Amino acid sequence: MQDVELAEDGADARPDARSGPAAGDPAASSTIGMWPALRRWWPIAVTVALVVMAASVVIDRRDAERSDRIAAVAGMIRPLGSAPSVLWRASRSAVDDVLAAGGALVVVGPRQDVWRATSLEPATGVVRWSRVLAPVEPAGTEGGGVLCPHTGADVGAVVVCVVTEPRPVYTDGNGAPGGTRTVTNRVVALGAADGAVLGQWTFTGTAIAVARAGDDVVVAATDTDLFVEIARRGALTGGVVWQHRSGEAETTAGAARVEVGPRLVLLTGATSAVLDTAAGTVVFSEPSLSYVLTAALGDRFVTWSTAHAGMLHDATGAPEFAVPGFPAEQLANDGSAPDVLVIDQGRSIVGDDATTGRQLWSAQTALDPVLTVDHQLVLAGGPRIGVLDLRTGAVVWSRAGGESIVGRPLSDGALVVAMATTVDGSAQLEAFGLRDGVPYWSLALPDDVRSVSAQGGHLLVRTADGVVALG
Repeated sequence: MQDVELAEDGADARPDARSGPAAGDPAASSTIGMWPALRRWWPIAVTVALVVMAASVVIDRRDAERSDRIAAVAGMIRPLGSAPSVLWRASRSAVDDVLAAGGALVVVGPRQDVWRATSLEPATGVVRWSRVLAPVEPAGTEGGGVLCPHTGADVGAVVVCVVTEPRPVYTDGNGAPGGTRTVTNRVVALGAADGAVLGQWTFTGTAIAVARAGDDVVVAATDTDLFVEIARRGALTGGVVWQHRSGEAETTAGAARVEVGPRLVLLTGATSAVLDTAAGTVVFSEPSLSYVLTAALGDRFVTWSTAHAGMLHDATGAPEFAVPGFPAEQLANDGSAPDVLVIDQGRSIVGDDATTGRQLWSAQTALDPVLTVDHQLVLAGGPRIGVLDLRTGAVVWSRAGGESIVGRPLSDGALVVAMATTVDGSAQLEAFGLRDGVPYWSLALPDDVRSVSAQGGHLLVRTADGVVALG
């Protein structure tokens, strides 16, 4: 803060302007002589001032747009000009989740025997609204709970929550488990602005995956027959946009895995399949015993099997070229390097041309890829953190961040922010320059800190009994 010194009364006093210069005063003639010049040049001074103001407005608008772009990427935080401070704290339970919706933060978890969703102002923690979703499962039941799917990016104007109804623990006369029972799930759509219930609908089966897809929801579930049913449905009404049933039954409940991305839905189980998220079209399918693994890469995908190794497929499922492995799994990707296919091979990272499959570079490093931002690949592993330039494959910098890095680092586009433990076991938040690795600031964290995350661009710290918002 800049110190301001105030002048005492009478100090720096000026003559009464009405009296004018004294007769014979040299200042009189010089002042009079300046008026023609002032009349001639004042429009230029005003124009320059207006240009400076306009440039400042443009820069502010550009910075705001950049901040919004960064916040829209899951796993990224809004730009931090300096070390953040605590904005607010909120108590929570161990099973609480936090998501961003409509510019607010929504905490979902059990409170006093009910599951409740509570919307908070990101800057102050002031409650916007609170809505009861379901009772906490009573004694003698199991399997109940509430899940509100999100990726870490703001979900928009509608919060969708899936309430799984608890089921009784059936037993026979000897206390052995009874027969199976169909699971019922209730979907509740809430307005992010006021918490109003916009719609409700149900589906049955054990949910494997529930994910947002624009204004819709993609639900994958298995029922008592162990076939996997995947459906895209309207978030408000439950209307079916498309539906897919697996070609073979699973051997056990929960054996299948379903990943829902913006463009592709991946099913790995008795049948391995890739579906188009928008239309539900099957673009790839392999029967059981093929042991095919899949990974999405935008609107393309990679398959891997012991028989055929790695292959990149286009959006229609047609094979394009062989690849030496799976694309690196990353927390966040701002899409700044779409021309490079990054493959993690354990002790090395390989960059292939995303169009031809030609290897562009190979970098020896034991660090794991974490996120891509502005053509830079953030790396982390053990106590170290670093950055690799995706245009050249060079590791620009690598340095220790305390005794160990906890969780996965985040970025605001200019800094890499990581939670690290110190020698005495305490935790702190460390910030390093994205392009040079220079330490910018360090912030001590609570003793019971569990994790650091980004929700809708907001930086959150999770403790044993609460959530702390930083900014």
